[in-house]
This record gives sequence, structure tokens and C-alpha cells, in this order.
Amino acid sequence: MLSGLANPRQAAAQLMNFGLIVSTAFMMWKGLSVITDSPSPIVVVLSGSMEPAFQRGDLLFLWNRNILSETSVGEIVVYNVKDKDIPIVHRVVRKFGIGPKAKLLTKGDNNLSDDTELYARGQDYLVRKDIIGSVVGFIPFVGYVTIMLSEHPWLKPVMLGMMGLVVVLQRE
Repeated sequence: MLSGLANPRQAAAQLMNFGLIVSTAFMMWKGLSVITDSPSPIVVVLSGSMEPAFQRGDLLFLWNRNILSETSVGEIVVYNVKDKDIPIVHRVVRKFGIGPKAKLLTKGDNNLSDDTELYARGQDYLVRKDIIGSVVGFIPFVGYVTIMLSEHPWLKPVMLGMMGLVVVLQRE
């Protein structure tokens, strides 16, 4: 079963294949970031605040290149709050002004009030630079893997170990 480890050349080839897979995934992520002009072109819905539009675990695709049009009321956007790492997916409910200095107010479809409580201290509205991207598509429930990994930290090393074992024990 571990006969692949006896040959150092084969073990090195498997290690190189694993490195190529990881580096290819990283390059694809960075390429997608450049194309969409978003630091995070794909996000997972982490809460039920946007139900029924999006369910917890939905995988969202973002686009941040608003060349011809501005962010408008009714658009679903993903934004980051200063000093917090978790992106928030909510709908724009009000817009004050035009251009990059326009002030935006957001709210989750399933929430009773707007997001002013979620914004950073002293921040009453969002501006365009706070927005990571606008939602252009989604795949339902695919993001549950991410949610499971974040809610159960012990799963990460287990999954990485299993993937490593598959690479090492793979026969060609």
C-alpha cells in the first residue's frame, strides 16, 4: 500500500503534483479577483438575514466593475465593515447622492431594521469603497463546506490529512 513511498522519484512527483494543484487554485483565485475587481470574488452566505433571496450556505459570485452604472437601490451588495473580517451580504435600501461619494444604506431582507448597527463606530452609511462587489449569480448550498469548517475547527486538519493521504497513496 505504501509502495509509492519506496520510490523517491514517484514521491517527489506526487509532491510536485500537489504543489501544482495548490498554486493553480491560488492563481485562479487571484485572476478572478483581477477580472472582477473584487478582493473576494466568491463569498458564502453565513446567516439567514437575506432569506428568502439567499439561504445560509449559498455561494455568491460578485462583480465590482460598475463602469456604466452606479450601485442602485435594490441591488444586493457585499461589504466589509472596518475592523471586521466577515463580509456582509445585504440589499441597498436607500441612496443619497451620486458618484463615488454617494451614501448607501443597506438592510437584510429578513431583518427588521437597517444595518446602521452593523456599521463601524461613527459610520452612518456605506460609501462605494466599502463595497466588495455586487451579487451577479449564486449556487445554492455549496458553501456549507466552508460553514462546517469554520464552525468545527477540528475538521480542517482531518480534511487536509485525508487529502494528503490521497495524494501520497495515489497510484499512477
